[in-house]
Amino acid sequence: MILQQKYLGIDYGANKIGLALADLETKIATPFKILIKEKNPIAKIKEICEQENIGKIIVGIPVGLKGVDSKQYKNTVAFIDKLKQGINLEIIEQDEKLTSIYAQKLMRETKAKKLDDDVAAMIILQSYLDEFKNK
Repeated sequence: MILQQKYLGIDYGANKIGLALADLETKIATPFKILIKEKNPIAKIKEICEQENIGKIIVGIPVGLKGVDSKQYKNTVAFIDKLKQGINLEIIEQDEKLTSIYAQKLMRETKAKKLDDDVAAMIILQSYLDEFKNK
């Protein structure tokens, strides 16, 4: 039996890294896990990629009003560089700007006070899938 490859969505933060999964067939992202203060997040993500048969990684890039000069942007790019060195998979950078509208709508519908990082990763991944689907 051949396992279906999946996509892994990542919402990177210094203390928490949100993860989401989607398979190639349904193209629907779902929250998966939050890594909290992980000592070696690259090794943990690599392990998850092997366990979950990941074929592609989508990482949210925080290009905000400050552009590419923000501390979070620089930290995320540094994380992506380490990810590329440690994991031999295609890694796509997904602009997070468009995800904020979806996140606000989701919060209103679920009456949530805030979104957790795995849900943020799901939104990043779903926005990539939706973009890809419409091309």
